[in-house]
Amino acid sequence: MTEQTQTKNSLINSLSVKHGLLIGVVAIVLNAALFVIDPVMQFTAWWLSILILIIIIVLLVLLGIDVRKKIGGYWTFGEAFKSLFIMGVILSVMTIVYNFVIFKYVDPQLPEKANAALLESLTTRLSNANLSQDQIDQYTKTFQNGEFIAKIRPTLANELKAFVTGLIMHIIIALIIAACIKKKAPVTLIETDPTPEA
Repeated sequence: MTEQTQTKNSLINSLSVKHGLLIGVVAIVLNAALFVIDPVMQFTAWWLSILILIIIIVLLVLLGIDVRKKIGGYWTFGEAFKSLFIMGVILSVMTIVYNFVIFKYVDPQLPEKANAALLESLTTRLSNANLSQDQIDQYTKTFQNGEFIAKIRPTLANELKAFVTGLIMHIIIALIIAACIKKKAPVTLIETDPTPEA
């Protein structure tokens, strides 16, 4: 590995960490704002989760392009993926820590509140769809038997599961974005000057 390549990799790593922290802060601020407005809103309003995901993806694209510009304007798919993966890992860790603090210390009753809100919302929708009580009970059994509450309680197993799930999602997103924002240096540029101009 040449000194130039080492310098490029080091710059990619440092910029990716910086941008990952920025995206993490944005995600936490958005979730904290929703929590202040209504603690169970993130569970009952599914479109909010989609909106936050879109914001995160847009930020990953923009900040990924920013990294590319700052390292000379060109990078391989592997370099792009590594940068986005670093951002995704940092984002996952920050959101897991935030959720743990919220569920464990800020509002320990949040799992029960979310369960009750979801049970009421789902029961209402199913009733309006003219389903029988037996059918409603079948669809809502996860919320009636405590299974949902157990899944979102702040335990080590749940946090690890959430981290792995989030990481897999970020890997998929990183692969897609990396394929879109990779930019190969022109052959003439490689031959005449291996160091692309910023």
